[in-house]
Amino acid sequence: MERMHQPRNYGKKLLKEWKQYPDVLRWRGSVWPTILPSVFGMGILSFAIAYAYIEFHVKKLALPPSVISSISIVLGLLLAFRTNTAYSRYSEGRQLWQSIVTTIRNQARVIWCNIPEKTQADHLEKMRCMKLLLAFAVASKHHIRGEYGTDYYDLDRLLPPNWTPSAGQIPQEPVAELHTISKLLNPHLIGDPLAGASVLPGQAAPGPSDSEQPLAGGGDNPDNPVNQTMAENEASQNFPSEALRNNNTWANDDDLPDEADADMSLPLEIIFRVGLYVAQCNSDDKIDSVSSGTITTGLNTLIDCLGSFERIVNTPIPKAYTIHLKQALGLYLVALPFTLVASSEWMMIPIVALASFTLFGIEGIGSEIENPFGYQDNDLPLNQYCEQLRKEIEYIIYYVPPETENILVSGS
Repeated sequence: MERMHQPRNYGKKLLKEWKQYPDVLRWRGSVWPTILPSVFGMGILSFAIAYAYIEFHVKKLALPPSVISSISIVLGLLLAFRTNTAYSRYSEGRQLWQSIVTTIRNQARVIWCNIPEKTQADHLEKMRCMKLLLAFAVASKHHIRGEYGTDYYDLDRLLPPNWTPSAGQIPQEPVAELHTISKLLNPHLIGDPLAGASVLPGQAAPGPSDSEQPLAGGGDNPDNPVNQTMAENEASQNFPSEALRNNNTWANDDDLPDEADADMSLPLEIIFRVGLYVAQCNSDDKIDSVSSGTITTGLNTLIDCLGSFERIVNTPIPKAYTIHLKQALGLYLVALPFTLVASSEWMMIPIVALASFTLFGIEGIGSEIENPFGYQDNDLPLNQYCEQLRKEIEYIIYYVPPETENILVSGS
């Protein structure tokens, strides 16, 4: 009965929310900053056409409306396809990130609960593996944003001490047997669990060379020597055969190179380190086959998500479609004032401006959301997702006991 006497001022609350965030008046998060120059330009063109038609009586400027009526349907279909394709990429990016979060949660549960701790070293190893799971999410965020290296605040203290970055993140100096298992596995077994990672700050993965750069419009460069036969390269003065043969990273047909320009993305390298830890637990009989299989399946899922991220980032909508859509949209809006000036005269200017705002806005939305991993207002809040995952992993490490004995009785 007391609840019936409580005040219910829903109208005031609704009015306050509307006054604070009226979407119709919002600037931030809209495509206005992007399309405003185009809309302004169409307004100037409309004014010039109206002025010439009305003041100078240039009647030849008027065109029949049937000129663009048939084009409107086709242009609408093009814009709809553009927006739907961009949103499907945005939605897939969100689903993939949620898949990473769910998989890491499951991996953390299996590792923390199913791998026993017999010594303090076992506890340190398991704690590092938990932090590497979180490091995968953070490193994936930086990787799909084109931010390479390990010198980031949110990666600090996640990578284990004595971490040896991949070849693309360290100076290219000869390191004997860099690819051996022992050198990869040892960083997980030593050091303080809360110590920062002993990595080289500021080292970023090198970009592709000039011959490896894609063309401005996309695709591969046909002048790259890897796209030509050895006979063609040897006949060319630009690519002498001796230099090309020296670029070969393989010592012989039966061996792998110890060093050279071998490289691996940081998220993928982290997955390999976790896989090596699980393999060591298997060899030491610290984990049962069911749990090991569950972890391996989860690692496969994380690699699949990383590959899907790279597919979204590295496979934009084809240039031919984007260019043709913008050209068709521009020609349509340029022709629109000529078909309206005879019937609307000065009113044609706001009509064209409204049409330009609508059509340019739809195209601008598609351009903004097709890559949802950046820093724009409409992109996915990846920092927020990683921060929430960090809190969960830290809670497990510091508050969830790794031993199961009397856990339900003691509650601690």
